[in-house]
Amino acid sequence: MQQNTIPSFDTWTSIFLLVSSFGIFLSCILWTRKTSRANNLPIILLLFGFSLILLYYVLFWTNYGTVYPYLYFYDTSWYLAFGPLLYSYITRFYSKTFKVKWYHFAPALLCFLMNSLYYIKSSGFRDMQNTYTEPLFYFLEAINYPWLRVLSFTIYIIVIKDFMTLHQSEKESQYAKTREKWSNFLLHLFSLFAIAYTSYYILVKFSFFSPHWDYAISFSMSLGIYAIGYMVYKEPSIFNGELLANLFLTETSLQEFTDGTKDEFYQKLLTHLSTKKSYLNNNLRLVQLADEVGFSSHTLSKIINEKAHKNFNQFINEYRLEEAEKLLLQDTSSSIKTIYFDVGFNNKATFNNAFKNKYHCTPSEYKRKHEKYKISELSKEL
Repeated sequence: MQQNTIPSFDTWTSIFLLVSSFGIFLSCILWTRKTSRANNLPIILLLFGFSLILLYYVLFWTNYGTVYPYLYFYDTSWYLAFGPLLYSYITRFYSKTFKVKWYHFAPALLCFLMNSLYYIKSSGFRDMQNTYTEPLFYFLEAINYPWLRVLSFTIYIIVIKDFMTLHQSEKESQYAKTREKWSNFLLHLFSLFAIAYTSYYILVKFSFFSPHWDYAISFSMSLGIYAIGYMVYKEPSIFNGELLANLFLTETSLQEFTDGTKDEFYQKLLTHLSTKKSYLNNNLRLVQLADEVGFSSHTLSKIINEKAHKNFNQFINEYRLEEAEKLLLQDTSSSIKTIYFDVGFNNKATFNNAFKNKYHCTPSEYKRKHEKYKISELSKEL
């Protein structure tokens, strides 16, 4: 990586400053999505960490790192956490009970503590002269060694792939196929990032290497990480068949259905929902419901659109709202939060908006209105 004599920005470093800002913005967008915040936390941290690293690179390229050495974002700690974070995210698609053990993050934590120690001792890395001869400093240099990061990336690419193979579903359901394609796609993006990172420490040894090579490598790394973030942001749409369907969803060939066949399929769907109440599942996806009723995702989507004149989410939310209405009228002791979660909604805002669109009042107002009506009827009887 090249350093300038005088701190300054050029076109490329200005672009990368914007790219870093975009990563921070995308991580904030994912954080504000309450419905999936807990599940997306590993990717939020991965995005945010890489954005800070990219900002650190910009400071290095522009030579502002020498002016503000205390603006060091512990890049090695973040790099060592990237593999475990992606591992934590992908495993949740295969097992709700599987938890990534704490020791996966131990190297990143140890590196963070060591860097923090010398950050304090050197007044924010501004006075490192007295630390170079300390035995502990040699250990710090060892754990900051770039090939340790490459080893971590390689290990977790293998570990994630092995986990996916080990937990492959025996039942070739559409959800399992979509999940496998989705997970492999994320793993390929992470591999792009790892290869780009590794290539820097190989190519930098050759005479043809220049700052433009450095920028190209950093751009490839950014593409891999930010593409992961974007695909995670679009994950609900992908599993509902609303985005990149040909890439992620495995569809059987469709024949032209007669109106009678469509009616029969639609009736089967309605019977299934009334008996099994799949809509109460807060994480229900189109591919999962298609597996349950024995249709392809495309067929199910087509039937819902044509017969109900709604998309999948609107169709399922209708059932959830009807269930919520029953609970509001029958179970006066339950809170609104308990009710919306029990009927399949993940957050209050979505529930309130859907409820208000159908009943023209909020759930709380609806509940109070009918409580007053009951009291009024009782007083008339007395």
